[in-house]
Amino acid sequence: MKRWIALMAATLVSAALVTPPAPARAAVDPVSSLKKQIAKGQAVRVVELGGLYLGRDQDIFQVENRGVLMLGGTGVGAADMTRTLRPGFRMRDQMKAGAWDAAKVGTESKPNRSIAVNGQLFRSGPLYAPVLPEGRTWAAAGRRSATAAAYGDQLINVFEPATLKTLLATASSKRPQTYGSDLKATMYRGTITFRQLHAVSPTFRALIGTRPLARVAATKISWRLHVDDDQGQALTLSTSWPVSGGRRAGVFSQYPGRDHPRTLAMRVSAPRPAQVAPASSLTGALPRPSALLDLTFSPGA
Repeated sequence: MKRWIALMAATLVSAALVTPPAPARAAVDPVSSLKKQIAKGQAVRVVELGGLYLGRDQDIFQVENRGVLMLGGTGVGAADMTRTLRPGFRMRDQMKAGAWDAAKVGTESKPNRSIAVNGQLFRSGPLYAPVLPEGRTWAAAGRRSATAAAYGDQLINVFEPATLKTLLATASSKRPQTYGSDLKATMYRGTITFRQLHAVSPTFRALIGTRPLARVAATKISWRLHVDDDQGQALTLSTSWPVSGGRRAGVFSQYPGRDHPRTLAMRVSAPRPAQVAPASSLTGALPRPSALLDLTFSPGA
């Protein structure tokens, strides 16, 4: 798994090089910096690659998330994310044996988009198309927080001040490490249990919902967080945790362009009303997208 995380990071960001401590000015406090970012409504671009793995570098499937978060409120105020599932040959073999919902895997293997803005959630894509009335491309999915569009594969929301503070306070190691070619940064590493994360993170509590936390409370999430020293901004986050059958789930999240704020003049907007099907007009129940968290509670998709 460690090897996989390293390979994944290499595909998304230039290799980080360890640098010795320098007698430069003190790094910016990440929690204070985050609070300022939230107050400014800063945009954060997200590129994630995650998946389910059996043993060392044996992928069952991978999943890609791309989009933008708008910080605000208590953390993430709006989100526009596109998710694509990428089945591996092991998943395809298991589908033949009925281990996965083949029809759902098929629709999730194409891009599906979620937008959450102003407390409303919207879904679009092949997963939702069967229940949309003719002429509509988006489904209104009710009142939900922005994290409903952005989390479920990645379990840790580092844009919540209390969550970030907990990670930094409980880190088992902290060392200087450059980002890209020359950006001064710090790499934090540690573990956090589901119980600990549930206590501090509204996002994680929403993801768990009514499912029995007690069954999985002791599950440990291993994490690595890369923070820009000058701006105190999260640059990358890697997480992994065990699921049933000796498998592990893992996600590498990159937040590119944060060292160049001029590239992040982005906004999240709701779909045009003419494109949106109200819940009352749907021809069936709106499908629920899968998420890596689900595998902690059940063996299949």
